[in-house]
Amino acid sequence: MRIASGLAVALFAALVAVPTGAKAQGNISIRFGTRLGPEVGVSAYSVDRMGDWRTNYRSWRPETLYDVNGRYYRQNVRGSRAVAVYSYNNEYFLPPEDQGFRGADRRYNNRRYPTAVDYGRTRPYEPYTNRPDRQMGDEIGVLGYSADRAGDWRRNARRWTPVTLYEVNGHYYPNNGAGARPVSMYRYKNEYFLPPTDQRWVGSDRRFNYNNQPNDQDRGRVRDRP
Repeated sequence: MRIASGLAVALFAALVAVPTGAKAQGNISIRFGTRLGPEVGVSAYSVDRMGDWRTNYRSWRPETLYDVNGRYYRQNVRGSRAVAVYSYNNEYFLPPEDQGFRGADRRYNNRRYPTAVDYGRTRPYEPYTNRPDRQMGDEIGVLGYSADRAGDWRRNARRWTPVTLYEVNGHYYPNNGAGARPVSMYRYKNEYFLPPTDQRWVGSDRRFNYNNQPNDQDRGRVRDRP
């Protein structure tokens, strides 16, 4: 009976341990302050916007972004995966999925061709009428506040820089434009994040513009840091 009980305990421990290890596999641990820079939004190729690749691909510029836990950045960090994309009119998109495209553009790095996972996670192209003015600049990825990442606000808030970004259709940009809504947040080591949700924080930082505090929609759409 003791042997059977011991085997049962060992089996239970193994069953508990397996999911934990499996979940951790494939995730890159990034320490706060690593200079990833803002997240880059990557869209699917749209013939209506970018034109037929057979005649227009030379107008596109091959670029390399780096996949960190399913998000794309311009900076290469340890453990990231290089992915070749295109940019056109300040928009980033994956190459056409048409098999005839492969090898057509000699400028493109086919060794960094997107995988099926990349194609499965990119957002569909947004019609131009829903996109902001180009003068608003490149889209900036905004994160949620994390004490583990940025430190306890009571001690560390003075290290953060209050900034204002401008929201259009759920995306954030550095410059103001028509129809944009200003949103106050913080920047620290080139990362942008919303202020703490702790009500005691409100009014504690005189540098912060509380008139443009994030609303519930802002807090509901931002991501955790990878």
